[in-house]
Amino acid sequence: MDCNGNTELTKEKEVVCKMGIIADVQYADIEDRYNFRKTRLRFYRKALTLLQRAVSDWTAEEANCVLQLGDVIDGFNKEEKASESALRTVLEVLKAFPGPIYHTWGNHELYNFTQEELMSTPLFSGNMPQCTCPKGKSYYSFSIHRKLKVVVLNCYEISMLGLSEDSPAYKEAETIIKGNNPKENLNDPDGLRGMCRRFLKLNGAISGTQMDWLKEHLRDATNKRVNVIIMGHCPIFEHSANNMDLLLNCTDAMEVLTDFSDCVVCYLAGHDHEGGSSVDFSGILHITFPGTVESLETDSYATAYLYNDQLVIKGRGSYNSYKTTLRFPLQE
Repeated sequence: MDCNGNTELTKEKEVVCKMGIIADVQYADIEDRYNFRKTRLRFYRKALTLLQRAVSDWTAEEANCVLQLGDVIDGFNKEEKASESALRTVLEVLKAFPGPIYHTWGNHELYNFTQEELMSTPLFSGNMPQCTCPKGKSYYSFSIHRKLKVVVLNCYEISMLGLSEDSPAYKEAETIIKGNNPKENLNDPDGLRGMCRRFLKLNGAISGTQMDWLKEHLRDATNKRVNVIIMGHCPIFEHSANNMDLLLNCTDAMEVLTDFSDCVVCYLAGHDHEGGSSVDFSGILHITFPGTVESLETDSYATAYLYNDQLVIKGRGSYNSYKTTLRFPLQE
């Protein structure tokens, strides 16, 4: 009850849940280097310090969980023969957080490990008891609240990364990319125009099976009046990120979200280190969080606060802040 005896107002302002959010830590025990296009400097060792600060702050604030949006270690670890040691180092930092950490995979995890190998590491969260995950798959979902579900995508299920070259998923990705990108260097977008710039080896796609699984989750959430947050490494909305970083089949994914916009609150992604955001024409907030590895700030993360009628994301340092209204109030 507030000073005016208004209990409803107090209930509206209560924080129901807190979620840490971070993207593209890309830790490696190497000196600072520029990205592959030589446009942005990356601070590989500092990224670990920024992750430690984030974990410390989330722990002090008693966050309920953390959403890790992919690329937690950098691809340079592979050539340094440090993939496993870098992952151990990052996991040791994350272990200090007392709650669950929900991971999705980015291209840099797949430069270091195969997708099959990742399934047996802590970067696969789908085997946690609170998660619902199709057998043998790497995408999953979990509930934060009876009125809020988080759906975690594998944006590289169809990919030229982390899969054997003779696998159907690799061949499908190769057909998609080479059919739209005639360049010898399949990670170079120069010369490609508009949305065609996304047809790069560093991006992946969602399979038809995963798309159907997503539809079923959103259909069920709509019927039960449950809010949904979707997270994946690759952005899907062209106005929320550089088009060279979009999901290969982003137009198909956008069509699904639009069809079920009654329940989808927001889509959270990383991958584009500059970050960006936009609200699509169906009212869904798309946020691309910047790369922590390139942060010039002393902080580089966000914390999301769930209220009865809205989601408030407060950025620290290089991360911006956002607010969006829930599709369904938590108390109704």
